[in-house]
Amino acid sequence: MKKTKHSITFLAGRYIAHLLIEQLPSNLVFHNFHHTVNVVRGVRDIAKQLALSKTQKEILLLAAWFHDSGLIKVYKGHEIESQNLAKTFLQAANYTEEHLIQVLACIAATKMPQAPRNLLEEVICDADLYHLSLLDYCHLQALLRAEWQQVLGKPYTDSEWMKENIYFLTTHEYWTTYGKVVLQNSKELNIERYKELFENSALKTIISNR
Repeated sequence: MKKTKHSITFLAGRYIAHLLIEQLPSNLVFHNFHHTVNVVRGVRDIAKQLALSKTQKEILLLAAWFHDSGLIKVYKGHEIESQNLAKTFLQAANYTEEHLIQVLACIAATKMPQAPRNLLEEVICDADLYHLSLLDYCHLQALLRAEWQQVLGKPYTDSEWMKENIYFLTTHEYWTTYGKVVLQNSKELNIERYKELFENSALKTIISNR
């Protein structure tokens, strides 16, 4: 029976799945394997709409798989550790130096605040915040709130958290043409949902204090 040769992106995905599931701290309830899969999903969605080449898609998918892998070692500044893990893995797989440099640059571009320098970096930046456009955004933000409290010791009241999210949603801008149109439209729906939640929460507080 002929042995199937897997693609480098498949091997990277399998490696990251085991790495994050086995070594990621349990208090990272937002920046977990599910988030990484969402970023990969975002890359595939955006790359398809922008008609990127096979090589460009491969570079982006590798960056997406590895972009948060450094969280197994450190929270703040994890992008450098993510680059180191990607470099070690890809060099062991004899990945071309030219494309490796682009993968590492895409990982670096995900550091906040975002400042992409080319199209590939714009795509990975939009994919990293792809979840802003998803229907389960409110649930994902609740996980981020819990993570920040556990990891950073930053507790928020409901009012503080809603204000912070509304500010971020309304000031954030996608980079790619697809992001500016399609993802932005979905994100605006989430803005309205969040504002409604905030208004309802504020109203409940006023009523309860009477």
